[in-house]
Amino acid sequence: MDLCLQKRISRLGNVGKSLKDIGTFMDVPGASLFITSTDKLFNWAKKSSLWPLSFGLACCAIEMMATFSSRYDLDRLGMITRASPRQADLMIVAGTVTVKMAERIKTLYDQMSGPKWVIAAGSCAISGDHYRHIYSVVPGVDWVIPVDVYVPGCPPTPEAFIDGIMELQNIISKGKTSPTFNLSDTKGVAEVQTKPVKKKGNLIESKFLDKNLILSFATELKNKGFNYLKFITATDFEEGLILTYLIGNNSTNEDVEFNIKLDHDLEIESLSNIYFGANWQEREVFDLFGINFTGHKNMKRIMMPDEWIGHPLKKDYVMDTHCYPYRPTKKEYEEWKTEL
Repeated sequence: MDLCLQKRISRLGNVGKSLKDIGTFMDVPGASLFITSTDKLFNWAKKSSLWPLSFGLACCAIEMMATFSSRYDLDRLGMITRASPRQADLMIVAGTVTVKMAERIKTLYDQMSGPKWVIAAGSCAISGDHYRHIYSVVPGVDWVIPVDVYVPGCPPTPEAFIDGIMELQNIISKGKTSPTFNLSDTKGVAEVQTKPVKKKGNLIESKFLDKNLILSFATELKNKGFNYLKFITATDFEEGLILTYLIGNNSTNEDVEFNIKLDHDLEIESLSNIYFGANWQEREVFDLFGINFTGHKNMKRIMMPDEWIGHPLKKDYVMDTHCYPYRPTKKEYEEWKTEL
């Protein structure tokens, strides 16, 4: 290679160095040629212009944001985050994947232009980590979409993120991607699973309000200035479910707590016409405990998917209940883990 061609390559900087990895520069009279194959050239272009979707799920996303900050300068690797999946070709799943979020992840992945790649970053995205046997968590995003590279850690450091990205670039440059995608063989809807549990006796010592008086009692409280419904929750004791309300007076900084024992029908009047905050709080209690608030205009699930069966915070609910297609049974998960 003559001195003139060497100078031209040196002006290309790192681009010239990376091009030398996929082909050969040749100097001919009147021109300089670069000889390579179209596959190598296209793969070089793909790996040098990854556009990740600006998308994060949980605490690992904070480390991902730090990786894309000025300190690490991922722009030098040709990476520009995109806010639209239609302009992105890389999804970095950073955080815990829940059953409810799985469908959204699948939708975003389907909207991305191809060819496209996925990096599972962090223990939760890889396997569900210590949440994997909880009713709402998918044991790894590869039960939802194909994954090309796994970056372990809780959370992975920015250096680990960069290492995973560079590993993906190596895979792309070789043109041999083999993503991992798990799929449950069993089809159908999860059945209600319950198990006998020994519940504790009632630990609430305060007086209980008659559930038939709740509307008049709440109205009286609001007239006295207690206009902020702080929370509604329930506790599953041996004798049945007990509802707990906490209502506050912002002017005097006082709180009133009262409890109500529920019958086996698990029904009580809604406070949504008195307190605006009861709208979503009653839906949450309905979703997780199965308590029906009569008179509520939109009594449906708010946290779990609409088709979810059972109520997860009742003591007899089996925590590792499956939910197809994204959450396998514990048996399927253990068999899959053994085959690795």
